[in-house]
Amino acid sequence: MAQMLRIVNYAVNGSGAGHLTRLLAINRWLRRYTSLMGVRAEIYFLTSSEADTLLFHEQFASFKLPSKTIVGETGIDKITYIALAKQWVWHSLALLRPDLLIVDTFPRGSFGELLSALDLCRHKAFIHRPVKEELATRPDFQSMLPLYDLVVVPEYQEEAQALVSPGAKGPRVQVRYSGPVMVRERFELWSRAEVRKHFAAKEDELLVYVSAGGGGDPNAADDLHRVCQVLLKEQGLRIVVGAGPLYRGRALHDDRIVWQTQSGIAEQMAGFDLAVCAAGYNSYHELLHAGVPTIFMPQAKIADEQSRRAERAAGAGAAFCLTESRSGGAEVAWTEQLRDIVSKLRDPVVRNQAAQSALALVPKNHARDAAAELLKLLLPVHEVESAQESLNEKVLGSLRESGLQFEQLVELMHGLSGDAAAPALSKQAAVERSEKSLELLQFSKRHGIPTATLLRSVRLLVPKLGRGSSSEKVEALQSIFEALLPFADWSSAMTLMKLLLGERRLSAAVVGTAVEKFLLHLHARGETLHRAITYLSAAAGADQPPTGNVELLDAATRLCA
Repeated sequence: MAQMLRIVNYAVNGSGAGHLTRLLAINRWLRRYTSLMGVRAEIYFLTSSEADTLLFHEQFASFKLPSKTIVGETGIDKITYIALAKQWVWHSLALLRPDLLIVDTFPRGSFGELLSALDLCRHKAFIHRPVKEELATRPDFQSMLPLYDLVVVPEYQEEAQALVSPGAKGPRVQVRYSGPVMVRERFELWSRAEVRKHFAAKEDELLVYVSAGGGGDPNAADDLHRVCQVLLKEQGLRIVVGAGPLYRGRALHDDRIVWQTQSGIAEQMAGFDLAVCAAGYNSYHELLHAGVPTIFMPQAKIADEQSRRAERAAGAGAAFCLTESRSGGAEVAWTEQLRDIVSKLRDPVVRNQAAQSALALVPKNHARDAAAELLKLLLPVHEVESAQESLNEKVLGSLRESGLQFEQLVELMHGLSGDAAAPALSKQAAVERSEKSLELLQFSKRHGIPTATLLRSVRLLVPKLGRGSSSEKVEALQSIFEALLPFADWSSAMTLMKLLLGERRLSAAVVGTAVEKFLLHLHARGETLHRAITYLSAAAGADQPPTGNVELLDAATRLCA
């Protein structure tokens, strides 16, 4: 029976969707790695975010608590709510008893309830998104960090060192700087042409993305409306507004505006010519990672240093930063500032320079690295590292280009292993297995072999091919499939595969050649696979049954001579 791990994510904080999105990004990779490693992972989210539909769309299970925002708006007694919320978290963790609890941004929990709840979890990890100094240095924040087995900082060390809590640098705390974490990899992004077609952008139009983050900020509606008012006065712009799943303001309707509140915009980032956006953690990194020249308008947050983040990008030439102003004469100055920057970004040379600087500032998504660090708390380090090597960017990028599914790749990789109890592969062998699995998937697609047939065939054939590396097994499988193609009878092919013998003595190359030779002989004589099954059955039932597949196939060949 496969090993089972229970992972619980705590996302009960904040007024936006950032903490939820960050945990979602990491858990997508936790699910990928555990699937590849043959481990059954039960992943849950405890959340108060009203953007919990993000989890539904990504196929994660969640338990929902009303947010502080909706509690305040509906007049629910605050003391009653806090007492209920604490009990809800305690009882949820007591019932789930997770192998790993992952907490984002607030180590004590949103209600200070985690201090007495951490003992209910086998391992605890804290995602330490750098926060404002006044929050990070508070004694109640500092005192919690040693209670976690691991602190993962989703930033580069040289950029986050000054913003990470002093307590996270002490001798008792294991800290890993993973680098920025995003919900989509670059290979998952739509092409520029796909995005422009999706939003009906004309050839001579610049496609502009406008967002105020998840939409939960109290000034989100005002920010979106005033940005759109400025942009609509400019010619040659098509505007896509990512209002966010938490947005409750008035939508704008215009022939040049596409208004969106649903999730999924991260996949489309690479198609935008420029953006005007808040500088929240996720929006900031997603835009720069996609190489989008961005005009940032920082929001004031309890924990998040949006101004510092935006200024860093502006200083690197990767973005522009608007000064905050919302009224009177300052509003006029803000409007002129936005118009001036948009005018500069009409120049393709300026946009290209900003795009290249953005790509250099956020060159990689490190969600996979954060997930691997977390898994090392639960599983052997060498097995996790082998899984990391297997799912490299080259393999996953080629998978998307081929129109194939990740789950198909993983199932095929398991099929090539043959023995579920076999020891973990070396890093080199793990990479070879993933690359050869992809090669076999691409082969089957080119030749029109149904994926379900391919996967079932591999499960049947690999134990009967004998010894060999992933490369040798895939080469043997391809030769067999090529010999089966002219028969166009996959149902009979499955029956034929079942009649082959388990093989431990010979190599995959020898057995594959023998099967190919037998099938080519049959086809040359005009025989069907039904007849091949008859010959194999007769050979297997002889007075002196063959001891291996080469003997079995030689005997069957003689019967149809």
